[in-house]
Amino acid sequence: MPSFEYNCEHCNYNFDRLVISPDAQVKCPLCQAKVKKLRSTFSVGASHDFTSNLAPGTGPKMCPNC
Repeated sequence: MPSFEYNCEHCNYNFDRLVISPDAQVKCPLCQAKVKKLRSTFSVGASHDFTSNLAPGTGPKMCPNC
């Protein structure tokens, strides 16, 4: 399920919510007023270092057309 960020039009509270549908009716959890969906950034969390243990020159090759 995607997580969307919202801002309350009444009390200005910012929060995020997991929703089943992007068109779901979401209200402010503090005052139950209307909210607007904010533009949010996408982030990926990682718990380890992504450095390669491969010898130089043996990793994946770039597409020759890129």
